[in-house]
Amino acid sequence: MILFTLIIGAILFVAFIFSSGSKWFSKHKWINGLLVAVSLVMFIGSECLIVLNDYRHLGMKAVVQSQKVKIYSAAPQTAGQPPAIPFLLLHQDVGKDRLYIYNASGKGKPEMKHTAISDQNQIQTTDQAPYLSVNKTRRVYKNTFYQNLFALSGNNDVPVSTQNVFYLPKNNQVLSVQEAKKMQQAMQQKQEMMKNANPKTIHQ
Repeated sequence: MILFTLIIGAILFVAFIFSSGSKWFSKHKWINGLLVAVSLVMFIGSECLIVLNDYRHLGMKAVVQSQKVKIYSAAPQTAGQPPAIPFLLLHQDVGKDRLYIYNASGKGKPEMKHTAISDQNQIQTTDQAPYLSVNKTRRVYKNTFYQNLFALSGNNDVPVSTQNVFYLPKNNQVLSVQEAKKMQQAMQQKQEMMKNANPKTIHQ
């Protein structure tokens, strides 16, 4: 609606300016001046409301959506046995930003997922089963009046921020992808050395 008042105000302002030289408006200059002023106020007022909505978020409020996701160690574990290494969470640096990579599946092949570059991430410990708490903040209109007023602006239901909090067991490791690969290679080499070092049993 605000876009229509902006356009109508601009059209009326131009129309009244050009019609000020007509005979009727020449005799009633005060009416012409009043109409020009009203159309100008309509145009400038609409423009100010649009700017306030875009930059000051006029008529909008923040809504937080929370989600709890169960996560699992990124390291392979044998069912029914204690893990060979602590609970593993991976990260990958992309420029100055850090993405966290986590396993979302506790059965079969790991289902690796990662956070977004713009996310805010924290790591805390817990005595419960490990999980990821996701809080997504979005900006929506306060009511239908503002929604109709600023219709077609594209500002409704806009993502603002995402905060991720990883709740991990006290026995945990947070490694980069490169560090995890090196650790895996070291473990494989250690297993090979132990295998080769075992004496062969000789049957007589």
